[in-house]
Formats: sequence, structure tokens, C-alpha cells
Amino acid sequence: MALPSSGEIKASQINTEAGRSSNAEAPLSGSSSTPQAGSLVKIYEGAGVDQSAPHSYSEFHGIAFSLELTNLFVEDSPLFSGYYDGSIGDASNLSVGDVIYSDSSLTTKLYDNPGGSDQTYNQWGTASTTTHCPVGTGYLMRMDLNATTSEIELIQCDLV
Repeated sequence: MALPSSGEIKASQINTEAGRSSNAEAPLSGSSSTPQAGSLVKIYEGAGVDQSAPHSYSEFHGIAFSLELTNLFVEDSPLFSGYYDGSIGDASNLSVGDVIYSDSSLTTKLYDNPGGSDQTYNQWGTASTTTHCPVGTGYLMRMDLNATTSEIELIQCDLV
């Protein structure tokens, strides 16, 4: 989902979009011109909210809160990232039906090949919240995305 593209936006809506309690304590940006950790502006840094003061709730119009899925690869490709709806939480929570995007604003599907074959993406497990499989030697995530919808059709951790 995304926040409304116009009109009034409340802190409760911004918190909810980020998968937090609607009444979670969070200042807009904190007490300095640089957004402070835990502030709404800092929480949405990866979603494209401007980190330069002054700040206002209007900066959140149309923003979708997303989280990054790092170090993806297809066969011998260079590493790249995918993004997903932030309400899912850590990457370990990804499951069948979730959609993966190529951009943090969640507007472009990671894989869009109507009529083509599904695509398999891989990722080595780490201790990071941006990886699906647990840390440990030899864990590899296998994630198959639907060619038309970019929805996860299979996601599993294999010991290789």
C-alpha cells in the first residue's frame, strides 16, 4: 500500500504504513536539522523521504514504506537488491504471494515477463534482517517469482 497522495496525513497513518502501531511514539524528525534515529523521517529514509530540513508531513504523500532484500543474484549475475512491502517485516517473513519490486517506491515489479517463464532468484543466508535464510555455512534462498505478477510462488532455504 502507499500513503494518500494528497490531503491530510497523520502520524498514525505513517506509523501504520511502516508496520508499526498507529500510536507508536515517533517525532517527525527530532530536535536537530539532521533526522534522528527513530524519527518518522529517518524511518522512511529508504522510501525516498527527503532527509534535508525543514520537514513536514506533506513529504510523505504517496510514499510506500518498503524494505530491502539484499544480495540477490540470478546464476552468475552481479548482486542486486529487491524491495517489498515494509509491513511484512524482516526478510525472513517473506512468503508465497508477497510481491518483489525493483525500486523502493514499490512501483516496478522485479520480474515482469508476461508469457515467459518464472524466474528463480538466489541469496546466501546471513545474520542481516535483509536476507531470508539464517546465517550459516551453505544456506541458500531459492525464490521463484511469477513472470506476470512478480509474486513469490516458492521460497525456501536450501543447505547446499
